[in-house]
Amino acid sequence: MTNCAVIDAAQKEEDMCQETFALQAFVKFAANETAVASKTDNNATKIADIQLKASQAAAKLDTLTSNSTLQAACAAVMQKDICKFMDGLMKLIATANNQTKLDEITKGNTTKEDKIKAEATEAQTKLTEMQSNATLVSACNALKAQSDKGTTESATNSISSTNAKSAAIMLQLPGFASAVLSTMVVVAAGMFML
Repeated sequence: MTNCAVIDAAQKEEDMCQETFALQAFVKFAANETAVASKTDNNATKIADIQLKASQAAAKLDTLTSNSTLQAACAAVMQKDICKFMDGLMKLIATANNQTKLDEITKGNTTKEDKIKAEATEAQTKLTEMQSNATLVSACNALKAQSDKGTTESATNSISSTNAKSAAIMLQLPGFASAVLSTMVVVAAGMFML
């Protein structure tokens, strides 16, 4: 029972971090008048709704960010999400470069295949940029080494990381992430259907 309480507390903390990241991304988006106008086709009613929701999000965000214990934990959650995102980029690139897998996923749909290849090219550019950050690569290698040890704690972290919605990535890579993540979802779904 004690282990369950620890796992539940860790999952709750990670969920709260993900909520913090999502709220930060939304508030940042809402503050960008050009992006909001574009997303809403300059519809005044929708813009007003976004501004109202952003105000509510900011209030909730203030509550979450005032929790110093939570904020200390969120740095590690963000690091884990970014490393997981890099792994996803590598898998997308590997899939796009493996014609057999690509054929199985796309079932001969050349439009889908071309889209995956184009997004894999973008993914390669972003991955190269991220891998040029020695501190980031070192931190990701340390996380991978920790999870490779097979400890209960690492297994628990991997499970909760896999289940988490990666809102941290939205903060780090706003435009790029949504396009690549959607492709990664399609590719992952195709791989699991095999």
